[in-house]
Amino acid sequence: MNRPVQGFTLIEMMITIAIIGVLLALGAPRFAEYLRNAKLRSAAEVFLTGVQLARSEAVRMNAPVEFLLTATDPLPANVGAAVAAANGTNWMVRTADLGTFIDGKFGIEGSGRGTGQLTPVRINDIAAPASADPDAPPAAPTGSIIFNSLGRTNLANQAVFKFNNPEAGVCVTAGGPVRCLKVIVAVGGQARLCDPAVSAAAVAAGDSRGC
Repeated sequence: MNRPVQGFTLIEMMITIAIIGVLLALGAPRFAEYLRNAKLRSAAEVFLTGVQLARSEAVRMNAPVEFLLTATDPLPANVGAAVAAANGTNWMVRTADLGTFIDGKFGIEGSGRGTGQLTPVRINDIAAPASADPDAPPAAPTGSIIFNSLGRTNLANQAVFKFNNPEAGVCVTAGGPVRCLKVIVAVGGQARLCDPAVSAAAVAAGDSRGC
């Protein structure tokens, strides 16, 4: 005899859908937090790549090359007009004589925002909620770094660029959800990305992620 075909009852399907809905509701905030942190890390990594490009081009060209933060559109047409701004969201790499454009990026790139909108990622932000962070950005932030033909900088002290996303909340170091990061450029020209939330004890134990 043929066995009757069995399937899910309407009640079983409703219970399954309800469970899936609960799981999605619980996971959505975590996923959104992950995306915000991923975009911040991407912005910091692209910035680090720009700094490293400026240094390598200075050595390759045997000529001074400038890396600068700017509010000006980082385009070849603005190579001589771009002005350094410590709170700028765009960056440009150009020869120090302002004659040759090498590369440039808009801060909004990769942020998911449309043309004309502001990027959520900030550099050396001191406004609220960043002002609540005990790991403050430098009091006198750097807007321009010039690398010479040996790869060294014109800096008197290391330059620190702190990345945060105020729209997502405060940094982990202030008890918030945002994994804020730093790009540190040494006087000798070496640049690295680090996480200020990594404890001093972990750094002393050899954790290379820390600042």
